[in-house]
Amino acid sequence: MPIYGSDPITFDGITGHRYWIHEPFDFTGIAGIDERLSGFPFAVFLPHDRPTHQTPLVIGIQGMCAPYGWNAFIVPTLTQMGIAVALFDTPLAGERGLARTFSGLVQNEIAPLLDRRISLDTKLLLQIFSCTARDIRLVRDFCRDRYHFTDSRLALFGVSMGVLQSAFAFTADGIGERLLGAIGHADIKAFAKSWGNFILPDLAASPLGLLTEALLGQCQPNLKCMVPVLRMVKHLKHPDEYGHACNPMTYIDRVKPPRRVRFLVGERDRLVDVAAAKACASRFPDGACYVVPGMGHGTSNFGSSFVDHVRYFLVTQLGDWRQQ
Repeated sequence: MPIYGSDPITFDGITGHRYWIHEPFDFTGIAGIDERLSGFPFAVFLPHDRPTHQTPLVIGIQGMCAPYGWNAFIVPTLTQMGIAVALFDTPLAGERGLARTFSGLVQNEIAPLLDRRISLDTKLLLQIFSCTARDIRLVRDFCRDRYHFTDSRLALFGVSMGVLQSAFAFTADGIGERLLGAIGHADIKAFAKSWGNFILPDLAASPLGLLTEALLGQCQPNLKCMVPVLRMVKHLKHPDEYGHACNPMTYIDRVKPPRRVRFLVGERDRLVDVAAAKACASRFPDGACYVVPGMGHGTSNFGSSFVDHVRYFLVTQLGDWRQQ
């Protein structure tokens, strides 16, 4: 497995090491597409004055199609606590995307797939989730080998869709002692029910959806890509075989104490249903969900910013891992 680097990289004033891993993965069966989606950058940030064999590690994942640099704000908080941080781009995000717009806009990143007539469906989503879990293992093992992070304390942190991807690795593959999620939770079926205003995924999967897609292709091509996304959500809301397989909650029986799950969601989040997030957390042996008044999906109408809330969340949930 080729690993290239390291090169210096600075996030929020903290300098770390950037690498590039290329490990082939079969996403679509189309060589050019799979080649672009397989290689990915990751960055490692080390705390000062803490022996590496006593250093916990947090691996962070951003939302769907969002570059890993959007998680830069967690780096100073965690390294100052004596905790190492590793971040990487997931498939279709940042330097691992096909469009590579770095915008985090799903429609921009999936357009090259649709242009090649590659279906955006639950089968592809399962491949993305499975590859992300594999990549978490690769990053974890690399950190152990290169930096001697032999401490067993590993937490997975995700934002939005990154919560689901982290949760899949946590439940299906048994990776990590703690799962920490911001503006998301681990039940993809419940998440799908709250996304798209309930009825839109059903319309997208109907013949009317095909007509809408054709019309948008003529008058608003930038929105045409969202119809396949909604169609896929339909098959998560009413799971097909692959939708069931990529739901982290399918494997919840594999999570045993003392492994811990915590979610942070916004009271005014229009994408994540608060009741669903609470219900999801309650199904874990050691799970909890915290609700922030006034906070939406990464935004706040009043009070502290989203970034401030997430930083505080991480400090409280990893306080016992802090360097003494």
